[in-house]
Amino acid sequence: MFAAPVLLAQDLLQRYFDAVARQADRTRDIRMEMDFDARLLKLEKAGHLTGMRYIAKSGQVAFTIKSITGDDTVKKHVIARYLAGEQENSTRQLDSGINDRNYKFKFKRVAETDGRRLHLYEISPRKKRVGLYKGDLWIDEETALPIREAGQFVKSPSPIFLKKVSFTRTYLIVDNVALPTRIESLIETRIAGKAELVINYTNFQPGGDPPVDPPPGTGQ
Repeated sequence: MFAAPVLLAQDLLQRYFDAVARQADRTRDIRMEMDFDARLLKLEKAGHLTGMRYIAKSGQVAFTIKSITGDDTVKKHVIARYLAGEQENSTRQLDSGINDRNYKFKFKRVAETDGRRLHLYEISPRKKRVGLYKGDLWIDEETALPIREAGQFVKSPSPIFLKKVSFTRTYLIVDNVALPTRIESLIETRIAGKAELVINYTNFQPGGDPPVDPPPGTGQ
């Protein structure tokens, strides 16, 4: 555990803003393998999906599904709605970046994890808007890139179906680019109660345009 001077914390934030801006193009036009587990806690039902996630040069997200198994309620009301919601939000070009236009930052502490010196900031959005969250941001001191984001979205991305969404997003730094490798979410749905999601992304490659672009489905 370390104490960091306020000036160092402020300097790291500016380095973080610059680093994220520099890597923006390198996190697009990319595809990755996706492994998606979902559970409805109260109903004790589960589903599993494997597929590919694509991010085009425009930032729009699309999916192709290799396999999907498990309970039909989970496939329809959790997995399919999650994929459709991510696609829809990507087409809306939401201004959801973690920057000083959208957020207020409060330095909390410094810690070392897996040989990295990390700075923890508590962040809160300046406005209640879809895509923004209240919670924590961990920044790697060496690269000024994110290692983890965690909290609760301040506005539901789909208020008709979802009440609350909390999450933890973990990044892997490869060639000075932070790539999201794992997302854990707890979602309160209006139809089926609480849902737990775990999504792992692997095998990142260039080429963000899918061979076909159907809406996400569960008919396999």
